Amino acid sequence: MQGTKLLLLVIWCTSFKFKVECCPEACLCYNEPKITVSCQQQRLTIIPPYIPIQTQRIYLHNNKITFIRSTSFTSCQNLTILWIHSNNITYIESGSFYGLNKLEELDMSDNFNLKTVSPLTFRGLTHLHTLHLNRCGLLELPLGIFQGLFSLQYLYLHENNLHFLHNDTFVDLGNLTFLFLHGNKLNSLSENVFAGLINLDRLLVHQNRLTVVHRRTFHDLKKVTTLYLFNNNLTVLKGEILSPLVSLQYLRLNGNQWICDCRAKSLWTWLKQFKGSSSELECFLPPELVGSDLKRLQIHYLDGCANVSLIQMRTSILPSRTGTAKEITAETFIDPDELIDSCCEQLEKPVLPGTNVKTGPSSHTSRVSPNGPVKDKENISKTKVIGNVDNRKNRTYKQINDSPFGTFTSKIDSSLTNAKQNNVFDSVEPSTVPNKKRHPCLKKVKSKSQCRMYQPGTNSALLITANLLFITFFLIIPIHF
Repeated sequence: MQGTKLLLLVIWCTSFKFKVECCPEACLCYNEPKITVSCQQQRLTIIPPYIPIQTQRIYLHNNKITFIRSTSFTSCQNLTILWIHSNNITYIESGSFYGLNKLEELDMSDNFNLKTVSPLTFRGLTHLHTLHLNRCGLLELPLGIFQGLFSLQYLYLHENNLHFLHNDTFVDLGNLTFLFLHGNKLNSLSENVFAGLINLDRLLVHQNRLTVVHRRTFHDLKKVTTLYLFNNNLTVLKGEILSPLVSLQYLRLNGNQWICDCRAKSLWTWLKQFKGSSSELECFLPPELVGSDLKRLQIHYLDGCANVSLIQMRTSILPSRTGTAKEITAETFIDPDELIDSCCEQLEKPVLPGTNVKTGPSSHTSRVSPNGPVKDKENISKTKVIGNVDNRKNRTYKQINDSPFGTFTSKIDSSLTNAKQNNVFDSVEPSTVPNKKRHPCLKKVKSKSQCRMYQPGTNSALLITANLLFITFFLIIPIHF
């Protein structure tokens, strides 16, 4: 009996000594509830070597690790949870997680300098169900990065610097239920960007820069119950875009710049039959409906087509629900094809606010080149010529307006209109040129009629001389004969 107790004591001590020696320095190791190596907040700069083979959980968060080698976890075949978040990881060697067939949760969030990852980084993680890549500074998701992750259910990609997503980026994620893409810089959602997400339940794409959503973007999302698109740059969203979302219960579209005219009718109709909960949709245009909730408007308010200009949409200060102003900068892009619907086909070009759309003598679309006549019909202003007299020759053209749209003031418009109605002038100067002050007659010209004919810078004197010679010639011929 004593020998048996002594043998058990030796075995226990040997086992305890082995475990202590195998635990990496600066780490805490324990067996319950799972074999765990905990090394958080130890100011580590590299992955600790000699991690026990039996380890099932590794916690390396809140350190200063900058690099993950392809051999860092090769011995951890039983690993199920790996936390490496809140470090300073800038590069991950291809194949760093190869062989971790039992890994279920990988948290790499809050590594702000991890701007790119290899398409093969997560290859082979067939049992992974949760992947955290939020707040990593990612600029792009390469094609194939999620290939083979058939068990993934939760994917966190929010608060990165993603400007676009490739088609079929998530095509292998048939079991994904939560996809978080908010807080990026996405400008558009293409036709097949969410292809394959047949079991997705929650899609968050708010706080991006979305201006365009393809009409078939959500065609595979028949199980989505929650969709957030608030705080983007959307102006028009067709009702048929949301039609595939047959299970939708919670929809948030507030914080966008909705145009409440005929282009909003299909969305208004879809919202009327929507049985779930939705946010307000505050109108941004037309001016008389600013701040109104699209859902509460009567259908006749959506008749007609609001005048929309790209410059207006880019530079306007927009109110928000929080009371703060949201500015659309020049970086915001609004596709004219998305703004102009079949009900607005008459708007060939966006109309600038405050500009008279009628072509007349008081407006022009481009500046006239100084010191020379203009021949291009598209670059010349309207010129009124009476009596087949065109006085544009030998004139010095002068720019009279430095505004970006090149329009006259109402005072000038009025004077030109009155001149046209009363026929005051025998000929009217081009509308972009002010009347030129006449020069005084030379001393040798006596009569007022000659003063009107003879002007410096013209050929009037030559014409007078030619006329006198012509008259003298006809007077002399009879005398000679």
